Amino acid sequence: MGYCHYWETEQEVDRKSFSRIVADVQRIVLTLDDLGVRLAGPLGEGLPEIDADHIAFNGLWNCGHPRNEEIVIPFPAPDAAGIGTSTGAVEGSYYGMGTLLKHRACDGNCSYETFRLARTCNEIDKVCDGRYSDSCKTGFRPYDLAVQCVLLIAKRHLTDRVQVWSGGSDYHWNDARLLCYVHLSYPLNQYLIDRDAGLILT
Repeated sequence: MGYCHYWETEQEVDRKSFSRIVADVQRIVLTLDDLGVRLAGPLGEGLPEIDADHIAFNGLWNCGHPRNEEIVIPFPAPDAAGIGTSTGAVEGSYYGMGTLLKHRACDGNCSYETFRLARTCNEIDKVCDGRYSDSCKTGFRPYDLAVQCVLLIAKRHLTDRVQVWSGGSDYHWNDARLLCYVHLSYPLNQYLIDRDAGLILT
């Protein structure tokens, strides 16, 4: 349970397409860092892994942000946007199961689940309708914005060869769309979420 993004891909993405994805991800990483999205390796330490075969990262475990024990199983509030401190981030409760946040924030630890997009899926990945599926719960931590950007980049280069779903609404993707528009020249309205299915459509 938790705020999550999902995607399905072919078992293997050709090297040319994946190299284009990697190039755009590398272009946007420094911008994300400037915004306060400090990426770490898959376990929240070290450097993010971005190479010809996979992209893997997490938020920074020892981020130095103030603790907020109110933030438990976080979800974005309907109008949540941006990145901010944990102080004043809580808007309310999510059906008694979690916390609604006004903006992306951590509880004193910016890491959550590892995000990994691989060029070649291995046998342990789940298969659905001939595709390989994966997901990442981000806890609406700051690195959630990086996860969304990578998924928009993958959608841009793979088009119908990848499908992306989200636990959030179309509105919650506006920050990522704006970053891809400003820094990668992607159209602002290229990908929209079908609110009924949660599917990002072209």
